[in-house]
Amino acid sequence: MRLNETNKTKRSTPVAGKKKSAPPVRSTRPRGAAASAARKSASTEEASAPVHSTARIIEAAVQLFATHGYASSTLEEVAAKAGFTKGAVYYYFKSKERLLLDVVAAIEQRSIDATIEAVRRDGGTPSAQLVNFVRHQTRWAAKHPKDLAIVVLLSIETANTKSKVRTRMLGMYAKISSLLEEIIDAGKAAGEFCLDQETKDTALYLQAVHDGNMMIWYRSGTDPEIGRKLTRATYSGFLHAVKDE
Repeated sequence: MRLNETNKTKRSTPVAGKKKSAPPVRSTRPRGAAASAARKSASTEEASAPVHSTARIIEAAVQLFATHGYASSTLEEVAAKAGFTKGAVYYYFKSKERLLLDVVAAIEQRSIDATIEAVRRDGGTPSAQLVNFVRHQTRWAAKHPKDLAIVVLLSIETANTKSKVRTRMLGMYAKISSLLEEIIDAGKAAGEFCLDQETKDTALYLQAVHDGNMMIWYRSGTDPEIGRKLTRATYSGFLHAVKDE
């Protein structure tokens, strides 16, 4: 055997007690521009989360806040009901108060804003507009009874606070007052409504009738028959108040 062949044999013979080192594993993580593009893509997907995801969280919050109250509900419970992690809820809403504000905004849109839009769109005499106001409010309550529960509970829970939620709630009621005052003034100008009463006082009374009847209906367990009777009573009460019949 030649010398060079002997050396080759020695080099190829494994040494007892030592293991062959594994070949280096190449990283599968993208580098450079590819990594930057991947991070940008992930960020874009999170930032452009489907609207239905936040809608699911808001709807879960409505269900919990209506049954347990805002103060007694946790973000963990909201996340579990919506089928998300608590981290996902924080990602979309940042805080429990922010979530509540978005819940109130959703209620305001489908209750107050939708009613105002319908009343102004449909027009008619001031009396017809008052009837239309009651009609749309009762339809909203019948379709979203838990919205009504949240409005009532938040009115109580935030009564003596200076929170953003309290400010938002007062803004909702201010919209109702403004619409009713607008209708009442139009009725007075047309000679349809009584001139003896102050517009603001009459609007406040109409709100009291509206809220009181909503409360009675909810307390009945949202009984449909009670709802129909209260709707007729509200129509009558509104027109009696403005016409002083």
